[in-house]
Amino acid sequence: MEFKLLSEKETRRYCEKIRMPESATKILMGMVAKINSDEKLLEIYKDFYTSYIASGYWTTIWEPLNIHPYVEAAFGNHSTLFYLHAALERLPYTEQRYSELGIGDEIFVNTLSDIGVWVQNAYNLVGYYCIRNFSWIWRHLEARLFRIGRLQYIALPFSGDVKAFYSSRKNKLLLLCNSGMELRANGDMQGVCGKEKTADGFVTEYEETEEYFFGNPVTPYGKALRTPVKLMRDEWEKVLDKGDYLLEIHIPRGDDFGMGAIKDSYLHAKEFYRRYFPEIDYKGMFCHTWLFTPQLQEMLPRSSKIVAFQRQFYLYPTKGSVNYLWNFVFNELTERKDAKPDTYLRKKVLEYLDEDKEIFDMRGIFLDIGNEFGGTSYMDKYDAGEYSFLHDAE
Repeated sequence: MEFKLLSEKETRRYCEKIRMPESATKILMGMVAKINSDEKLLEIYKDFYTSYIASGYWTTIWEPLNIHPYVEAAFGNHSTLFYLHAALERLPYTEQRYSELGIGDEIFVNTLSDIGVWVQNAYNLVGYYCIRNFSWIWRHLEARLFRIGRLQYIALPFSGDVKAFYSSRKNKLLLLCNSGMELRANGDMQGVCGKEKTADGFVTEYEETEEYFFGNPVTPYGKALRTPVKLMRDEWEKVLDKGDYLLEIHIPRGDDFGMGAIKDSYLHAKEFYRRYFPEIDYKGMFCHTWLFTPQLQEMLPRSSKIVAFQRQFYLYPTKGSVNYLWNFVFNELTERKDAKPDTYLRKKVLEYLDEDKEIFDMRGIFLDIGNEFGGTSYMDKYDAGEYSFLHDAE
């Protein structure tokens, strides 16, 4: 099919539809005229779109944009918007895909406007319009990620280092580690915070037989235990394994973060996927977020919305670092020496670091079995002693 560059008029229409900042829209429109009048720019543009976007390559990698020197000379600080415009060439496809699925315009706008939010966030950070997370936006434009209420969702096969088991008699969910995970003695992943391996750690083991599942358990707080447990098949059912589908969630900045809004979003997401993607047999939610930094429960009061959200998930060992949290609580351009304790959370983070305490993120899951999201959490049950059987052999 012959390549056709989005016109200035089409560029404006789409930018307005996805709520692109007006100043960024004008820059993108101006680029169209310049590309059309410069054969080398047009050639670079076509090649990038064909080899990187239309080929599907951009859905397989996470890498920074490789800015062509000629593009940089032409557009300077706005060079990334040249590549963003090439990405927006997918919008006719996105509209068509939404139409084929029967998904309404409201979700289209709410989902795709995230791109404009990131462009504005970049401006707020560096003082000019650009796109700093280009590798993220294919999910929106390929109609794979959807914003439904407060959260964004994308259905993906689970690839974590744990398996989940459920006992209907105990009404308990339990995670066991896959074999070969290198952990510290305290159950954290080796290498958290970029530190050397400890000498007193252990390596996890896992085995399945016709009678039982055997492996190192994980507490809901994300700590693996050195002593393995044996789960008999006549009581425990495996309910999550590698390759099973979950709804991976992402949390846009801003707006209400109360449990009411989160719960409402998930309820609508379940209805959304039943209606538009009935073939996806997902089992719950997965998230990797700075909000799952377990130390936040020590820094913040129990009444905190962040703590309430974290406690709804079952965490598991992850080789995290302070960087994830730092980039959101401060930003990726703020150095430690320049960080100001001008909010309660920033003050607590800096106090932690001043005391040489570790801060690192984790991954977590919520499964639609045995629990209702927003109700009694895995951590609540653990605190109430309902997981005491895990420590009996220790």
